[in-house]
Amino acid sequence: MTSNRPSGRPTSGGSVPPTSRRSARQQRLANREANRALARAGTYGSSGGSSRPLILYSVIAVVVAAVVIGGAILLTNQGGNTPNQPGGTPNPPLGSAITPNSIASNGLTLGNADAKHTIDIYEDFQCPNCWIFTHDIEPEVISNYVATGKAKIVYHDFLIIDEKTGGHESLDAANAARCASDQGMFWPYHDWLFANQYSEGSGAYTKDRLKTIGQMAGIKDLTKFNTCVDNGTHNAEIQTEQTQIPSSVKGTPGIVIDGGTALDSYDYGTISSALDTALGITPSPSAGASTSATPAAATPTAAASPSALPSALPSASPS
Repeated sequence: MTSNRPSGRPTSGGSVPPTSRRSARQQRLANREANRALARAGTYGSSGGSSRPLILYSVIAVVVAAVVIGGAILLTNQGGNTPNQPGGTPNPPLGSAITPNSIASNGLTLGNADAKHTIDIYEDFQCPNCWIFTHDIEPEVISNYVATGKAKIVYHDFLIIDEKTGGHESLDAANAARCASDQGMFWPYHDWLFANQYSEGSGAYTKDRLKTIGQMAGIKDLTKFNTCVDNGTHNAEIQTEQTQIPSSVKGTPGIVIDGGTALDSYDYGTISSALDTALGITPSPSAGASTSATPAAATPTAAASPSALPSALPSASPS
């Protein structure tokens, strides 16, 4: 069934919504303008006359502060560009959302190819819950299990948003990521895609924008990459993969450990518990008290559940 959540990234489950992550500079700008407005209001109302000017200017100050802060939020959320605006500059991935280049990778596999345990991850680049997983949860999984050689991650495309929107941005983004993989750049490009996710079907992943992201991500042979993006070179294999999704994976992100049944949730506590069991590690009494700021680490909620699978998969026809 289709998901009934609104477009855009969820804000529940303890994660920080994109609109609340203002840069320090924008926060200072908003605070400074708000304080100036309030100071002006206080000056106008300190002459001992009627209280009405003070009230009027206080109201004006509040309105000005709200406009400034709102503008700062909007600029931060969109990186100063509207994603579907032609020529808008994509935003680079930041902080923990950057996959460490010190970890070995091979195509869509991250980590030691000989690692005993495998974490299969099924995602859609337009999926809001996948954005949460990639930014808030996956870095900790990579740090504790992949970087240490205990497990490797294998990425799989699971296209569910195109059917909902009637578009093909999920397919185009998945193809572009594999075009980057042809040049050993899947994981850096993966990071750039999630850094530029916007609302579903918004135009954030048009082919022109996907090519711009490739250039900014540092792909060497842009002629080869751009041709691959334009031609949908990997569309057929992506569509074939849709027929091979395990039946236990009901939505995205779907997490499967060692080819078993998909986990009920994608929060860090659930994933680490499953991995520790596979590794034969006995959890300590305090293991449930995760310090990770992830959606419902101790008690999974709807926000930590995968996005629901649509009634039908998107068509294989290239855009």
